[in-house]
Amino acid sequence: MAIKLSFEEKINVSVKPGDLVYYTNTSALGGYEVSGLSDLVLIGPVQANGINRRSLLETYLEKKYDQGISFDLGGYPWQASGDVPQDTKDFSVTIGGVLIPEIDPVTSTVNYTYNPVNSMLNLSISINPNPVEVKLLYTILVDDSSFVPPVSPVLNDQSFIMFKKNEKVNSNGLKGYYAEVKFENNSNEKAELFATSSEMRESSK
Repeated sequence: MAIKLSFEEKINVSVKPGDLVYYTNTSALGGYEVSGLSDLVLIGPVQANGINRRSLLETYLEKKYDQGISFDLGGYPWQASGDVPQDTKDFSVTIGGVLIPEIDPVTSTVNYTYNPVNSMLNLSISINPNPVEVKLLYTILVDDSSFVPPVSPVLNDQSFIMFKKNEKVNSNGLKGYYAEVKFENNSNEKAELFATSSEMRESSK
C-alpha cells in the first residue's frame, strides 16, 4: 500500500527512496507555526521510484482554459513527458482565481471528478463562465503499510511534512547533524597548533 503526498513547491533535492516521512500539525505561538517532537507521526518510507519531480516539464506545469466544465488533461506537453495525471492527487484546480478542493471539507460535496482512462476532468456544475487553471503537483509515494492513523494529529492538506534520512547511510537524528573531532600529536618534539577550521554546508532542511 502507498499514500501519495502532493506539493505545490518543488520537493527537497535530498529526498531519496527509503527516507522516512513524518508529519505533524502546527499551531501558532509567538508569531510562529510550531509543533513538538512528541507530536511527530511516522507515515513510512519513500517508495522506490516514488518521487515525481516533474523534471521534464519545468515551466509547463499549468493548463489554462477560458471557461467550461469538461477538460482534456492529455495531449501536449504533459503526454509527451509522461506527466498526464493518474489521479486527482496529481493536480490542483483553480476556478476564477479560487483554489477548489476535490471534495468540499464542509459540505462533502464533490466539486470535480477525473477519469484517468480518457484524461477528462469534469466539474460538478452545469455551467462555468470562469477561467479554469489546472496545475500539476509534485508528488511522493510513501509506503503506509505500517501506518496507523492516530486520533490526533490528523493527516490533512494543512499538515507539515518532513523526512529523515536513512540511518544506514546517514548518521543523524531529527534534531540535526553533528561532528566530533579529536586532535592527537604522537611526535616527541614540541609542536604548536595555531589554528583549526572546518567547512560545513546544509545537506537538507
